[in-house]
Amino acid sequence: MTPWTYPKRDAACSDCSRSFQEGEEVYSLLRFHAEQLQRVDACRACFDQRDASNDVVYWRTVHREKKGAMRVDFDVLLAAMESLSQDQREERRDLCYLLALLLVRHRKLRLERVEMRGGQEYLVLRKIRSQNRFVVESRELESQRRKALTGVLAQLLDPTQDGDWDKLLKLPEAEASEPN
Repeated sequence: MTPWTYPKRDAACSDCSRSFQEGEEVYSLLRFHAEQLQRVDACRACFDQRDASNDVVYWRTVHREKKGAMRVDFDVLLAAMESLSQDQREERRDLCYLLALLLVRHRKLRLERVEMRGGQEYLVLRKIRSQNRFVVESRELESQRRKALTGVLAQLLDPTQDGDWDKLLKLPEAEASEPN
């Protein structure tokens, strides 16, 4: 498995290295580059010139020198969940399921029903105050795997932390079977 890492948020554009100014619009995005997930913080010019074909999700924010309490943008999480729901790789389906549970917990999505398809359980979710529906595979996550994914999600949401996507890709069974 390929390790995925992303750097902590910087005070400069990831592409052109120009320092962000107080109050400047900053575009943050998650994208795949050679099968590695990258977090990119870009100025407007670099964001407009990017190749969007590998983007998973992006969001716009304003650069601030003083950091306050972390605020979660649930629309970004919803967009990431929607994008990940189309991916058939195991680790991404696990993260998609975790995002769906988080969005239900925070009342951004409502569980409409559970469906069985080919012996697999799927959650049919609806966005609150909308007719948009999402179908997410129900995943059995062992405690260790769930904790690892929760940690990865927490690091991803906190722009001041370094992130280690190795935990996302390693299943608990794989860790137990690795030689010491």
